Amino acid sequence: MITKGLESNNTVRAQGGIATVINENDQWQYHYEDTLRAGYHTNHSEAVKLLVRKGSNYIKDWINNDFPFDRNHKGELLIGKEGAHTHHRILHAGGDKTGEIILLFLHKQILGNVRFISNQTVTQLIVENRKCIGVEMIDHTGHVSTMYADDVVLATGGCGGLFEVTSNHPSIMGEGLSLAYHAGATLSDLEFIQFHPTLLWENGYTFGLVSEAVRGEGAQLVLGNGERVMKDKHVLEDLAPRDVVSRNIEKTRRAGYDVFLDVSMIKDFQKKFPTITNLCEKANVDLTKGLIPVAPGAHFIMGGVVTDLQGRTEVDQLYALGEVAYTGVHGANRLASNSLLEALVFGKQVAITIKDSPSRKKRNNQRGQTNFIHSTKQINLPSLQMLRKKMNKYVGIYREGFGLSKMKQWLESFSLHQPIDSIPPSQKALYHQTMAAWLIVTSAIARTESRGAHYRHDYPTCKEGLQDYHINRRKQIREQQMISGG
Repeated sequence: MITKGLESNNTVRAQGGIATVINENDQWQYHYEDTLRAGYHTNHSEAVKLLVRKGSNYIKDWINNDFPFDRNHKGELLIGKEGAHTHHRILHAGGDKTGEIILLFLHKQILGNVRFISNQTVTQLIVENRKCIGVEMIDHTGHVSTMYADDVVLATGGCGGLFEVTSNHPSIMGEGLSLAYHAGATLSDLEFIQFHPTLLWENGYTFGLVSEAVRGEGAQLVLGNGERVMKDKHVLEDLAPRDVVSRNIEKTRRAGYDVFLDVSMIKDFQKKFPTITNLCEKANVDLTKGLIPVAPGAHFIMGGVVTDLQGRTEVDQLYALGEVAYTGVHGANRLASNSLLEALVFGKQVAITIKDSPSRKKRNNQRGQTNFIHSTKQINLPSLQMLRKKMNKYVGIYREGFGLSKMKQWLESFSLHQPIDSIPPSQKALYHQTMAAWLIVTSAIARTESRGAHYRHDYPTCKEGLQDYHINRRKQIREQQMISGG
């Protein structure tokens, strides 16, 4: 396993929990319908069925294997409810430490069986005859090496780090999208980026995510005078889909009002939400007042590298899973707490497929000097600080054609469209980040409607009949918009 760092991921930051049908009053069909509804029916229905049906079975296996989901004093599972869910089906571990505990749980199971190579950044996928046979990588000293493998699994996470305000780990900057693009894989629906409604925001800085589970416990979005932000804005009010809540908060903030999460009604808040309590302490937010200042921030990309139900991309021997993948389960807007479930279900799918695949000729998978001839000529690229600032400004919650076109023009003023081999290894990470931004921007320009997490001022309505319309990107053939079934 090649990684920038064992904690350089978003899983460890996942507070909200994992959604699954566990309540006797719930059914997989309800979870299925909730997922489609939140995704504006742009989801791939078969992928959603796989998610909710197998996910429930896998979670029951975890329970039988003593995974420490939260329980009450009677030993019964605590089952929460979050935005756009019609039933209680959210399981947590450690209050708001679900992702961290899942990571530790899985890490113990693979300890001794998996080799970890840390402090490495993958700079290129090695492809021969449409087969992915390995990766090129660079370490923090600038040393470049290669590793070959029978199969390559891309699990690089999303792109939140491309934005100035984000819930993501700062190392999550969309490189996986560009890596797959240059390898010849198809990418889809990159314009759909979810902005989480409630990041802790104080004195112009974000301190981390305030989980949707807090609103699931009864917290409400309010102004400083106590007036409710989501009242009469949606039938589900504070538990409306994330795109709806985020836009309303952003609109309120642009009108000059601060927005707070009123948590005064939640008993034992510090016990239930220890991570958020620590964030408040770091931000000098006094929880005894019951108000947490919040603002929306880039959180999750629904689009990604197109895969089938086994996690296979269009490039042979290359798989994608987690947030970098486009499995089709999320549609235009992800349902709360479906991300960990997706990683679990499709992670299993990938593992089973690789395990059962026909044996291939073994390759040398030892680290060694790369055989590539690398360019040393520096290319023109933006600073990461400026890239993040402009992405936040032009590709944020509210978008419009002029700003998107201006962003595209700015990105294309840099050295984007040239052979990947001609880029110095030391610049490849920034190149991939810039290319990921370009792929997102061009997709946002191509979707001339507002749907789910993609909202355009100049096209403010959701166009009827476009639920099966997907913006695809693929390098080997011309840039394209195409209609594909959902």
